[in-house]
Amino acid sequence: MTTLIFGTGWLYSSKGKNRSVQRTQALLKDGLTELMQTKPVQNITVRELTDYVNLNRGTFYLHYRDIQDLLEHLENDILDEFIEITNAHQPQDMKGKPFPLICDLYKFLEKNSDFVKLVLVNNQEQNFMNRIKEIIRERCVNDWDEIFANADPRLSEIYSSYVLSGCIGIIENWIRNGTRQSPEELARYTEDIMLNGLNILK
Repeated sequence: MTTLIFGTGWLYSSKGKNRSVQRTQALLKDGLTELMQTKPVQNITVRELTDYVNLNRGTFYLHYRDIQDLLEHLENDILDEFIEITNAHQPQDMKGKPFPLICDLYKFLEKNSDFVKLVLVNNQEQNFMNRIKEIIRERCVNDWDEIFANADPRLSEIYSSYVLSGCIGIIENWIRNGTRQSPEELARYTEDIMLNGLNILK
């Protein structure tokens, strides 16, 4: 009998919804994430998913049109929470003390590590990854433009690309190795790299 892993936090992520609806949508989203670890999403059928989570197909269609619709809702839920976290931190937070924002983002990624692994390590849903990168890039550029108003815009763009690529590499390595470091520990390393560069190796 299949045991579902409820590690992605879907059950309590949507406010104001009936608890039964939350539970059903959580089952479907977690089930889809788990099945995507075994095959591409385009090869997953509604029947296969509903059998996997012990629901009938009629229940599925009360919530979603098809598998792609479910996937889009799953991705949008993640993106909405991701944006909410970034918006909770002010631009000045990134000047000399980016740790709180980085740590919150790493906690979020750890909570959603099953799906993040599909995107970063297994190279599925690259469009979703591109949306995440664009959110980070825009946030970096806008924040640094506000903090360093006199900086060369071209340099700001180059630095944001450097930081973005570095952070994605750190996250990919972290997820690939089973998130062995805590979000707090990894955020501290990332902050040190951003602020001190190669000096952290001395």
